[in-house]
Amino acid sequence: MAKIGDTVRFLNTTGGGKITKIEGRIAYVEEDGFETPVLLNEVVVVLPAGHEPEKKGARMMFDQKAFDDGKKSVRDAAPQKSADSRKTDNVAEPELPVEETEYGEDITVALVFEPENAKALSTSRINAALVNDSNYFLYFSVLIRDNEAKAWKPLFTGEVAPNEMIDLASFTQQNISEIERVVFQAMAYKKGKSFQVKYPLNVSKKIDLTKFFKAHCFRPGVYLDTPCIEIPLYSERR
Repeated sequence: MAKIGDTVRFLNTTGGGKITKIEGRIAYVEEDGFETPVLLNEVVVVLPAGHEPEKKGARMMFDQKAFDDGKKSVRDAAPQKSADSRKTDNVAEPELPVEETEYGEDITVALVFEPENAKALSTSRINAALVNDSNYFLYFSVLIRDNEAKAWKPLFTGEVAPNEMIDLASFTQQNISEIERVVFQAMAYKKGKSFQVKYPLNVSKKIDLTKFFKAHCFRPGVYLDTPCIEIPLYSERR
């Protein structure tokens, strides 16, 4: 249950902020100097009280560019091997260390949609990404509806590391309707250490597509400091 001081996002609309007071089942959320009353069951905690970052502004779960640059620097620094030596060398490359957070033991997963050009939505491609806001690896599938077959088809299947964002696909205004209904399925685990077992996830979500045609719906959020739409899929932080 959310409490005073928690940073939250609204479940049924864009926006969020910090809870300043709670009266019964109503939380008062402050953002940009304005307080918004909202039902407690219509918010999700994205940053518990006491875990505020040192810098003001949107909390970045990770720096994707630094993460990518770090992986690139590791690859560039590694000695080059011949094709023959690579064939006979079966030693796996060491994985980057996992940095865990105290609140990351509770899994939170979100979709993030970021336009290439928020000022030209009619012609801009929109990148869809999945955020794993937890200390767990997730082996997951994102499914979209195949209306012709009256069944589901995979949009993306793979593994996402703790506190990592992974690109899924990109869309245009002409085919954005493909993601109106999505199903997210995942298994959570850790590598090389003990952990609390989590139930397999199976979440169905209907997305409000009208937001993708409104420029004011794209704005900096919890996971990106550029204009985007963030849609919570699942959270244990209640």
